[in-house]
Amino acid sequence: MSTYHILLFGICRDLLKSSTISIEKEGSVTVGEMLQTLRSKHPALENLPSLRLAAEHRFPEPDFILSETMEIALIPPVSGG
Repeated sequence: MSTYHILLFGICRDLLKSSTISIEKEGSVTVGEMLQTLRSKHPALENLPSLRLAAEHRFPEPDFILSETMEIALIPPVSGG
C-alpha cells in the first residue's frame, strides 16, 4: 500500500479545510486515476471543472504514473489578468 501526500491550494484548500491530504492506493496509480479518486473521496471537489494535478512542479499527462515520493499538488481553476 502506497501513501500519496497531496498539497492543496486555493479553493481546494478552502473546501477541504486542510493544506494537505493523504490518499492510500494499492499498486501504481496514474494522474487520471488519482484525480478520479480525489473527486470520489472528496465530493466537494466534484463541482470544480478544471482541477489539475502537478507532480514535481510539472503538469504530467493523465497516463503518467505517480510515485509516493513525488511532490504532488492539486491545482484548482485559476484566473489571471
